[in-house]
Amino acid sequence: AFRIACKRKYPEEMAEFKAAELCSLCEEDLKDPYWHPFKMIEVDGEHKEIIDETDERLRGLKEEWGEEVYKAVTTALKEINEYNPSGRYVVPELWIKKGGRKATMHEGCS
Repeated sequence: AFRIACKRKYPEEMAEFKAAELCSLCEEDLKDPYWHPFKMIEVDGEHKEIIDETDERLRGLKEEWGEEVYKAVTTALKEINEYNPSGRYVVPELWIKKGGRKATMHEGCS
């Protein structure tokens, strides 16, 4: 996502560097414990935490870099919030790329 967005914005020779730079900046944002772009909603009588699409950083990211980068960052935010909401550090996870999903324990062991 970052590479594609940067190729649209920069010459080919700069795009790779800019994509790495953008990715690093987004990683730093994701680690920021003071940034909490979530809001609570009620669904069927139960509270659920969702991405706050009105968050300034997220809106700016989407406007400047597009939907793909926005989706990559919001997906990472949801996953970090699911696994480690208090520490905000990245937790490695085995991923099935073709299926676009987490690997099961069985898939990880085989």
